[in-house]
Amino acid sequence: MVINPVFQRRVMQPAPLLLAGIIVPALICTLITRQYFPDWWQISVFFWYSIPGNSFLWLPHEPAVIYAGAIYPPLLVTVVGGFATMFASTIDHALFTRAFQVDRIAAVKKAWIMRTTTNLFNRAPWWTIVFFALTPVPFYPIRLVAPMANYPMFGYVSAIVVGRIPRYFLLAMGGAWAHQLTRSIWLW
Repeated sequence: MVINPVFQRRVMQPAPLLLAGIIVPALICTLITRQYFPDWWQISVFFWYSIPGNSFLWLPHEPAVIYAGAIYPPLLVTVVGGFATMFASTIDHALFTRAFQVDRIAAVKKAWIMRTTTNLFNRAPWWTIVFFALTPVPFYPIRLVAPMANYPMFGYVSAIVVGRIPRYFLLAMGGAWAHQLTRSIWLW
């Protein structure tokens, strides 16, 4: 069976539908939070800040997690950060996968350093992503290497979330601890 290339490009690419399926509920939750839980508006701001902070933009994300942990329960900050990470990781994977399908950019894959990096990544891709997501090692190379190695979106997103969740919890706990410490110092 021969599939029309236009049909294949437009219909069989799940990334736009997946992105819409994530952003619509996120916007609805933000509006509900703003309307019915006005004291929680900052957690919505944290969610929307976390998306570019976890994506290919260079925004300092850790201070935002610490600050949110000083205001809200660390578990809530962790869950909200996890959802924002899923959204940002989906965007990253979709964007870079499509970028590596462009002929001029795909030629980068043939460079010796890129082939070597991809081969090393392919030894244990999921655990490599978890390691980079959990530790303070810069994560930006993984954003490029995983799509370059044709690593599936589900594996990529799940590994990032598994790595980021404990990191967010520890950072949010640090924020809660710092908040308690400063409150105890200023009271006397």
